[in-house]
Amino acid sequence: MKIVIPALALLFLLAAVPDLAAQKLYTWTDKKGVTHITDEPPPENGSVQDVTPYSEKSPQEIDAIEREKQQMRKQYEQFEKREAARQAAAEAQKAEERAQELMQKVQVETERNQEYVRRLSSTKEKRRQFRKKIQRIKTETEATQAEAEAAVQQAEEAAQKARQAEEDASTTQ
Repeated sequence: MKIVIPALALLFLLAAVPDLAAQKLYTWTDKKGVTHITDEPPPENGSVQDVTPYSEKSPQEIDAIEREKQQMRKQYEQFEKREAARQAAAEAQKAEERAQELMQKVQVETERNQEYVRRLSSTKEKRRQFRKKIQRIKTETEATQAEAEAAVQQAEEAAQKARQAEEDASTTQ
């Protein structure tokens, strides 16, 4: 992969500048280790790596280069779609795990709160005395349940997004 990107860059550079007037292309490295590709000879302190004689491309060669560029673009787009599908699947997995954790939390909290409310409201006198506390506990339990339901909904949406991304990636192959 490391060599593909510089090769693509060089290919695009050569295809984008078909009217080079130079007869040779010089590849050289400066003191800092930076590689240069120019039509002029390197300065005295640069080390020449390669000298490529330049010749005009025929229309057939230009067409072949264009087809190769198109093919590389398609491959890159397919790679991007597969990567997007992979990321969407990972996000869906995380959302599913979070939803499961919250559902377990809700279940434990609901059971605990129901037992606590049952003890607080065992008699008419206790129900009247702890009315506000019982109401607050019920409200907190409902809020936790709503949060868990929202997490489940987000997980379903993330899974749908992952399925759609996977379909998009598979239809372009």
